[in-house]
Amino acid sequence: MSYDKQERMSTLDESDELFNVKIQKGLDDARNGRITPWNDIYAKLSEANSEIKNGSQGADAEKFIKDR
Repeated sequence: MSYDKQERMSTLDESDELFNVKIQKGLDDARNGRITPWNDIYAKLSEANSEIKNGSQGADAEKFIKDR
């Protein structure tokens, strides 16, 4: 998954049309089985949290997003 500047824009700044397109994409993905199980997301978040607690300057957010 790639996030460009448009996708990083705050949802408060999005037009209703763009917001609706993103919501519809999420619904379509869920209906078609293109989802990430909660257990997988939780495991990745726990790993990132452990890295931070162990002195890392910060978890690699871009790596986390790309691994989804």
